[in-house]
Order: sequence, then C-alpha cells, then structure tokens
Amino acid sequence: MNMDFILQQILNGVSLGGVYALEAVGFGIIFNILKFSNFSHGAVLTICAYIGFFISTHIVSQMIPALVITAVLGGFIAVLLEKLVFRPIRIKKRPLTYFFVTSITVMMIVQKTFSALWGRYYFPYPEMMKSAVTSFGELVVSKIYLMMLAITAIVLLGLTIFLKKTKMGIAIRAASSDSWAPALMGVDTDFIISLTFFIAGILAGITGFFLGMTYTVTPFIGELMLKGIIAAIIGGMGSLGGGVIAGILLGITESIIVAKVGASVTPILIYLSIFVLLLVRPQGISGKLYAVKA
Repeated sequence: MNMDFILQQILNGVSLGGVYALEAVGFGIIFNILKFSNFSHGAVLTICAYIGFFISTHIVSQMIPALVITAVLGGFIAVLLEKLVFRPIRIKKRPLTYFFVTSITVMMIVQKTFSALWGRYYFPYPEMMKSAVTSFGELVVSKIYLMMLAITAIVLLGLTIFLKKTKMGIAIRAASSDSWAPALMGVDTDFIISLTFFIAGILAGITGFFLGMTYTVTPFIGELMLKGIIAAIIGGMGSLGGGVIAGILLGITESIIVAKVGASVTPILIYLSIFVLLLVRPQGISGKLYAVKA
C-alpha cells in the first residue's frame, strides 16, 4: 500500500465522510432535544434528492442555487413533518416509542410511495461542471467531491457558530439538556423544536442533493442515511462534534477498504467494527449514556 494510494483514498474518504457527517449531525440534532432516533430524516433526504434532481434539470442548472433551493425546501418539509406528525405525540406526552415507530412509518410511506410512482426509473443528476476531475500531482480527485467537502465544511462551521453564538442557538442547546426547563424561562419550546427540525431538514436537503449527484436518485436513496446513523452512533448519540469526526473517519475507512477488498465485503467489516466498538464503549467516541431512549 503506497503513499499515493493512501492519500488518494483519504481525499476520497474525507469528501464522502463529510456527507456522512452532515447526515450524522442532522440525525443527532433531533436526538439531542427529543431523545428519539428520527428515521424520518431519511424520508426528507429522499424527497430532497428528487427535488434537487427536478430543480437542477428543469429550473436552475447551476449547482449552488439548486443546492440552496433544495436545502431550504428540505427545511420546510421537516418542519411540516414536525407539526403534523411529531407535535401531536409530544403534546399528548406519549412514550418515546411512539416517536420512534412513527418516524419509521413516515420513512416507509415515502419510500413505498416513490417506489410506486418511479420505482422503475433511475434519475442521474445533470453534469454541473465542465471537467469531472482535477489533479494534484499523482492524485486525481473528483471536483464534485471537493465541492462537497468545501460546502460541508462551511455548513458545519456555520452551524457551530449559530449554536454557540446566537440566542436561538443557545436556546437549542438548552433544550437539548432539558426540553421542558427552557419553557419555564420564557423560551417558546414549540418554536425551538420547529427550528431544530428546520436545521435538520436543511442538512437532509444538502445530503440528499449530494448523494443524488454522487449516485443516482431512486426511492431507496434514503437508506444511505444508515451511514449517517452509524456515524452518529460511533461519534456518540447526542454529540454533534463526535458525529462529524466519526463521519469523516467512516468515509476514510470505507474508501480504503473498498479499494483494497471490494464493496461487497466492506459493509461486513464496518458493521463488525461497530459491534466491537459498542461492546467496548457503548456511548461512542464522545457521547453520553442515556437511560431511556428509543
């Protein structure tokens, strides 16, 4: 395994790992506040992958405007889901299992609906760059991957600043510690939760757009969210920073293993590694153990 090979796979893995990091953060930010595993995040991702394809094909051919529109629409879709599906459960103070089962149901409804409508079709995103790759000496890197990496870094940096430096961000962090206490201090909890879903929806929109560009759009593209869930678990459920680190590490590891042993064996090795990690450190890299969760 020569150095050029390692550097090549690290570059590919970091770029793809950035997308996994976005998935992990979008998944984890909801878990932080409501303490349930939000599988409907995959539904928003799927819808946004199709929206991004439609926008980039029929409305805006430039990548950045199409990405921004898709991301914003993803935010509103997530808020709509929160208001129609999850808020009634939360208001009635149902057990966390209700959230968990409902989120899976939403994911399945979207997947089966899209399968019935377009299951036989594959939708590749249009080419948005004149040259597909760029070279750094002996290294050849996809320009799309580099763009994904740059945008992911900007988005995660912006989210970090928002959560740490703004009043709404601080309110979200307070709600992640105790979803009821902020209301006693005059914080509109419903708005904060909706805002959190909006942020998660934006991340799902960006992720759906990137995955659609990297692969092709199918009703099952939302299943790729599993990589984000894996990153969230490795990083530690509830730790956004841990999710980012784990997403990048997962991308690098996956890229190297695929190049050496093939794509069919890679998932087996990754899942076995996760199993061992959870036996040794069930809270992940930097997470906390929760007594009750779904």
